[in-house]
Amino acid sequence: MKEIAVALVGNPNVGKSALLNAISGSDIKVGNWPGVTVEKLEATLTYKDYKIRFIDLPGIYSLRNQSAEEKITIDFLLKERPDVILNVVDATNLRRNLYLTFQLLELEIPMVISLNIWDEAVEKGIIIDYEKMSKLLCCPVVPTSAKNKTGINQLLEKILEIYESKKFVQCEHFESQIEEYLKKVIVLVKEYNPVLLDIYPKRYLAISLLEGSLKDSISPALEESLEKIRNEIKSLYKKDVKTFIVEERYGNVLSVYHQTVKKQQEDVVDSSITLDKIFLHRYLGLPIFLLLVWIVFEITFKVSSPYVEWLDKVLSVVSGWTLSLLSSINTNDLLKSFIAEGVLGGVGFVLTFIPVLFTLYVMIAILEGSGYIARAAFLMDRFFSSIGLSGKSFIPLLLGFGCNVPAVYATKTIENTREKILTTLMIPFMSCGARLTVFAFFVSVFFKNHGGLVIFSLYLIGIITAVIVALLLNKFHFKTQSEFFIMELPPYRLPTFRYILKNAWIRVKSFIVEAGTFIFAMSVLIWFLTNIPYGAKKDETILAKVSQKVAVIFEPLGFGTWEATASLFSGFVAKEVVLSTMGNIYVGEKIEEETKELSFQEGVKEIVVEFVDANINLLKNFMAVFGFVKVESEEEFNKSLADSIRSAFTPASAYSFLVFLLLYTPCLATVFAIKQELNSYKWMFISIAINFSSAWIMSFIVYRILTFYNF
Repeated sequence: MKEIAVALVGNPNVGKSALLNAISGSDIKVGNWPGVTVEKLEATLTYKDYKIRFIDLPGIYSLRNQSAEEKITIDFLLKERPDVILNVVDATNLRRNLYLTFQLLELEIPMVISLNIWDEAVEKGIIIDYEKMSKLLCCPVVPTSAKNKTGINQLLEKILEIYESKKFVQCEHFESQIEEYLKKVIVLVKEYNPVLLDIYPKRYLAISLLEGSLKDSISPALEESLEKIRNEIKSLYKKDVKTFIVEERYGNVLSVYHQTVKKQQEDVVDSSITLDKIFLHRYLGLPIFLLLVWIVFEITFKVSSPYVEWLDKVLSVVSGWTLSLLSSINTNDLLKSFIAEGVLGGVGFVLTFIPVLFTLYVMIAILEGSGYIARAAFLMDRFFSSIGLSGKSFIPLLLGFGCNVPAVYATKTIENTREKILTTLMIPFMSCGARLTVFAFFVSVFFKNHGGLVIFSLYLIGIITAVIVALLLNKFHFKTQSEFFIMELPPYRLPTFRYILKNAWIRVKSFIVEAGTFIFAMSVLIWFLTNIPYGAKKDETILAKVSQKVAVIFEPLGFGTWEATASLFSGFVAKEVVLSTMGNIYVGEKIEEETKELSFQEGVKEIVVEFVDANINLLKNFMAVFGFVKVESEEEFNKSLADSIRSAFTPASAYSFLVFLLLYTPCLATVFAIKQELNSYKWMFISIAINFSSAWIMSFIVYRILTFYNF
């Protein structure tokens, strides 16, 4: 079976990923390009007697080799030399898209052009003579619609056809005089630096040398000859070569466009313009944006929560079955505890993120596919530019108040590497819902009369710390000014149900495969620390011994005891377990549900009943988002634990503990999400260090101020 490598190249928002979905189904691997944060999609398809590997390159507007996305694309096309380039262009926006097409043709790689979003072009009355376009561009042109899955087989046939022909026809699009100069450059290269012809395609090499690129790779004699040619061109056309070549390409774009494209309905009002008057309105735009973000926030966490609880019940039933099985074969208590709490507990911890992430990715796919994400970034850009970010950072940061893990994954929408790193490092400072349960408990014990004010102050400290960290990193590490935010606003579109679900599933699958294994391993490790030696007293476990050594670090913060330190250690697994760990340490009993022993039939029945309840709760939560029903919640705190905490902390040390809990190292799921999104262990460890040091400094300041005033 022959293997073909096909690189998908095109502008942003032309439907490359959707086309890849339509071609290959859901069998897409999600990752990052080596050493950078730019997302990489790959898919392999068996078609006839060929195994075709598609590589989706980042969306770019040109091959200028300036942005990370452009560098990745050029490096891949020049070094990997795919068998075929699949140039995906937006059929409704050809004048902008064809500039990149002309640059790709200069690489002399066999190419097929996909006129994607063809269905919308037809609806808008745009008539494209694609057969004539094919002749003008000297490569096959196929109309496609990823949304309707039309043109896919024709596209695959053209890819096979051009691959088998092994021919690349290079049309000469520049003025004849310039074409002669390009040939002259190749003659000079053969004379002075022939090795360059083994590295670069001839036409790309000749144009790059004339434009003044690749200066470090050529001899002084060649550079001298090139400079003479540049001066001749400048004298002939009264323009420098670089400007002249850019203008030539744009001239070719307009020529092809006017020869092949006709519009039937010039007087039809573009619906995108009408919608932009509402969504980008000077006064209405921001409230509408905040309303939509609130809806995303509410739906993500309220819709997913019934299924998180259901998965917890499923795991409880499975845990009961497992314990029964282990008891029936006389397994010792240590192994039973390890399997039930370590292994199944780790699996359960991973599973709880799936409903949240799936719902979030569905919401993001809707916003992104509809074209609204670009408008949101535009609206929030002015404020965020003051701290070195763009408007695209707002949504991930806001989601961080619900859960840091999906918030980190939401940074996928940020293309700029510096902004993505800064935003990702700020997210752990946003107080997630898990931390709120601990805040509420301590407030009920120490600050009952000023609970709202205390919790608000904690959220505010998190935001202020995040801004300070962003400003310091921007000033001393990145040392760059905020760049001008330039982005094309895509037309509004209605994303298909299939696109939304596939998009969400591909990313959730990536989380399960990559992050899930790491989280599971760390959960098992934490189990060992908290249970070995098995059956020992609570102050003799490995966790207790380590905590006793580390506790001295927290003495200046007012809570330098091994019990408080051990609670913070467990918070690294998940902030939710801080209270249960405190209950186990301070009171000597576990705050957890008893595992029921159910027969197989009883267990299945309970899983089904709980699933029905989850769907009923989903409906209630969904209606609660829009205020149709009120969902009541109950908070019950262990009184024995409250008494023990009251005797172990003062109000000042309790508030200092909460500040530290707010800012220190996020849960391990967030830590791995940071590694996965930034594609770097370096930034993962930097994030841990920044969070820990910020937490220590802020807690120290808070504790000293409060004790100074005898609080």
